[in-house]
Amino acid sequence: MRNLSEGRAVHLLDVENLVGNARPATRDVRTMMARYHERVPTGGMDQYVAAVNHGALVPVGLALAGIQLLVRSGPDGADGALGEVIRLDHLADRFERVVIGSGDGIFADFAGWLSGRGVLVVVVSRPESLNRRLRRTAAQVISLDLAA
Repeated sequence: MRNLSEGRAVHLLDVENLVGNARPATRDVRTMMARYHERVPTGGMDQYVAAVNHGALVPVGLALAGIQLLVRSGPDGADGALGEVIRLDHLADRFERVVIGSGDGIFADFAGWLSGRGVLVVVVSRPESLNRRLRRTAAQVISLDLAA
């Protein structure tokens, strides 16, 4: 019987962190995603989950049509929503690789937890927003330089 996670990846996108703005414009999110696709290896079986605060819902939703979009307000709301996906959606059973699109340190413990279950954890982050502990915990870090 084939392992259901084989060859599959999930991309967890903290859009505000990747763009560097809590209220990103649609064009900025599209630019970020274009750069993301240039830098990050993807496969046909990959899934995407993005999280934002309520104030970014419309511009991000327009830019990321077709991607599962979670909305949570408050300090670190998007981080909390993605954390729930990591804890509750059995990612270690379903995916060979988890790509965390954020530099926030809150994801370091999640990355360690996933790694301990045999999942390859890749972090995609803008260089200036990458937490040192998260960088050390990830198997691979991909720099997302939006100015390039």
